[in-house]
Amino acid sequence: MDVSFFIDFITPIATWLQGYLYEIGLAMSSTLLIIYGSDILGFIKKQIGGVQPFLRLTLFIIICAFGFAFLTSFLIPLIFGLLHKIDIIWLPLIIVVSFYIIGFLARRKGFI
Repeated sequence: MDVSFFIDFITPIATWLQGYLYEIGLAMSSTLLIIYGSDILGFIKKQIGGVQPFLRLTLFIIICAFGFAFLTSFLIPLIFGLLHKIDIIWLPLIIVVSFYIIGFLARRKGFI
């Protein structure tokens, strides 16, 4: 089998995908936060369960607004950096496999 045909086929796709690595990282990180957000909130709920209702509400708002925003802003550059380091020939395969792994995790959590 001629490998150059495969490389010639994959290279334009991978080059196109490289322009969207930030958006792909955003999609992956936000999907992971959707899958595991309830677990994170459950842990936080246990930690602040004995606090006064007004303070508990304030902490919940702060954690949801700023905590998840911080996690998103931390995960996107991390995923972007990891995807950017991948050789261009393997990039489409790695992206597809990553989304399938995220889908498998969503299925295990009962989202699918």
